[in-house]
Amino acid sequence: MIRFAVPCLALLLASAPLAAKEGEIAGTPRIAAALPKPALSLEGGKWFDGQRFVEDHWYSIDGKLTRIPPARIDVRIDLDGRYVLPPLADAHNHNLQNAWTAATFADDYLRRGIFYSAQLAANAEEIAGYRGLLGGPGRVDVLWAEATLSSSDGHPLGLALAGAKQAGMPDDPKDYIDKSFWAIESLGDLDAKWSKIAETRPELLKVIVVDDAHAAEQREDPSSYGFRGMSTALLPEVVRRAHAIGARVAAHVDSADDIDRVVASGVDIVAHLNTRIPKGLTATDLRLSESTIAEMKRRGTKIIPTVAVTRYYLAAHPEDRAELLAVIRDNLTRLKAAGVPMLAGSDLFDGSVIDEVEALLATNVFTSEEVLALTTSATPRALFPDRLIGSFAEGAEASLIAYDGDPSKDLTILREPRLAIKQGEILSR
Repeated sequence: MIRFAVPCLALLLASAPLAAKEGEIAGTPRIAAALPKPALSLEGGKWFDGQRFVEDHWYSIDGKLTRIPPARIDVRIDLDGRYVLPPLADAHNHNLQNAWTAATFADDYLRRGIFYSAQLAANAEEIAGYRGLLGGPGRVDVLWAEATLSSSDGHPLGLALAGAKQAGMPDDPKDYIDKSFWAIESLGDLDAKWSKIAETRPELLKVIVVDDAHAAEQREDPSSYGFRGMSTALLPEVVRRAHAIGARVAAHVDSADDIDRVVASGVDIVAHLNTRIPKGLTATDLRLSESTIAEMKRRGTKIIPTVAVTRYYLAAHPEDRAELLAVIRDNLTRLKAAGVPMLAGSDLFDGSVIDEVEALLATNVFTSEEVLALTTSATPRALFPDRLIGSFAEGAEASLIAYDGDPSKDLTILREPRLAIKQGEILSR
């Protein structure tokens, strides 16, 4: 129950368009952004501390959590019988990367209780027109990979051409190369294009590596056109330049050998644990070496397993299910045992990180509490390291999602949030 202690505030909130379908979270009305944030008393409930749910009581003052009672309380929220999590984060998706998809999917993030997202193949020029409409109270916070580096015949060109053809549009590679992504074939290319890549001061770059050990054979296969990648020989210099301007580097990979190469090059994030068996390889080629895992731990290299995205590959190759899932389970077991930092990300355009936490739990490598901590704590902190989010602590951002049941007993409860508060503003009740 939410009780309003100040009548005028109650009237304002009651008249704002907060209503949503049962179990959904509506967007915050525009007028709320111009008003002082209410002082909230968040009473009762069981709050997730990263390991378990414990009874607690917090206040939200100026959008920050505190245990110190304020002089005046504007709104009392009774959380008795509800389970409270920090908001979820999705470290790998692509559905907010242009104006149309952002308009279509941004509110859906909030409805699912996902307040933070990394969009891993954006374009600085394209997102410039709408990025100011995202982030802050009532809106999903986004970390964009503002430049994607690949080869002139590499991923994501194949997807772009296929999409254009399906839409009845011209499918000319020149419309995408050095526009949607940067084609880097040599250090000369990097020298010539780096000033344009760096001028927007990106926080994150993405590099595309696709079975680099067999790059020569790929280029003899016409069917691989548009799905190849950049040479890992160029990666150390890319990483050096990116770090020099304060940007992190995430790497798309296609094999265990690729992961070994990108980790040795110094990338910050491995954007996938291999979730398909590429042409010409076997499941054995996806098994990480102990030396690679040790190097990831030494460097602090983060990995986003994206287990849920296997559904696309396995729909077309059901015969590979047992082998693929076995090697994924083996890799995850050893990564976890070594203490390699992992993030939760789905890479599901039509799904979310909730699908990913369910897929991770299904591997039997993690407990439900561990996957909850992964998506509510480790991931948001990694995406936005300069913010105090991902936990309930003194001075942390007052952002939370409340549920009627215990998600640690049943992860499907994550699909039915009942209350959301972002930076001290009530999104739904």
